[in-house]
Amino acid sequence: MLNERKIMVLQAIIDDYIRSAEPVGSRTIARRYNLGVSPATIRNEMADLEETGYIIQPHISAGRIPSDKGYRFYVDVLMEPEPVPEHKRMEIYRRIAAYSQQVELLIQEASKLLALLTNLVAIVVAPQLESCMIEQIQLLALDESRVLVVLVLHPGIVQNRIVRTDEKYDPQTLHQISQQLTNRLKGVTYRDLRSSLIREISSEYGTLGAAVLEILVSELVDSNDEKIYLNGAIRIFEQPEFKDLDRTKGFLSLLEQKGVISDLISSLSKVTGVQVAIGHEIPIVEIHECSVVTSTYSISGEVIGAIGVMGPTRMDYANVYSVVELIANSLSEVLTELVK
Repeated sequence: MLNERKIMVLQAIIDDYIRSAEPVGSRTIARRYNLGVSPATIRNEMADLEETGYIIQPHISAGRIPSDKGYRFYVDVLMEPEPVPEHKRMEIYRRIAAYSQQVELLIQEASKLLALLTNLVAIVVAPQLESCMIEQIQLLALDESRVLVVLVLHPGIVQNRIVRTDEKYDPQTLHQISQQLTNRLKGVTYRDLRSSLIREISSEYGTLGAAVLEILVSELVDSNDEKIYLNGAIRIFEQPEFKDLDRTKGFLSLLEQKGVISDLISSLSKVTGVQVAIGHEIPIVEIHECSVVTSTYSISGEVIGAIGVMGPTRMDYANVYSVVELIANSLSEVLTELVK
């Protein structure tokens, strides 16, 4: 159990290291932080903190930096999330809500805002299609042999495909078929599609019915691979920890494995609210010197996706925590408004 003085020294080390990215010595703490004790006393406290695993010495003759254990204590006990002014909350909400007619663009905007406000790598896991409801089907003639099939899913996801057909369809016929298919499938989720319903549509509507089903089935198969949106990867070069090109290449290579990243963000977001995984708590060796801050987002309280920020363990946790919470809440509010 840390006493009050050790806690003050640990907080000073973490605050200073987050700001400067330089190992922190006792003289620096004595000079910059008014702890009311001498450098010698601070050195003794630092020795105890090192012995108990809260700080480490990265190089001989260097100062100290926080360990994963030190950061964990900081996040769980010392950190106070930065308050977000109401005008900033409203601005973020408006920017996300501006894309409320198309969920894919809305999620892309959320990813961009996450990266912009944290200066780190931002990740948003999109809603899985298997939980989305079919809202509308539209068939539009492009020319005599091609028909555009548009599938609108709730909330706001649009899928489309161009179909070639030997039969000619006039606009009125396509409109009627669109209405019939919409009436038959509206409110049905991907996971509720039955083989009997698939056979009926294929039999009744021929090539066009088969095209609609092809989109449904192919998207259902693809929905097993969650779609993710990444932003801010280039910002990693601004972090001192990634001056080593080999390390940076490894990190960027991992980001290309979207299935791995999706699984990571989803696994770290098993419970609602903001979660922080630090260093070796992350089950991927390549990012044991990173932290990941995640949160779920929902529609009417039902979790449908997750967001996250990834960067060095020396991140500004207070700011990142607040931004992740703000973006997740804004996403949830906008998406919930869509279904009302």
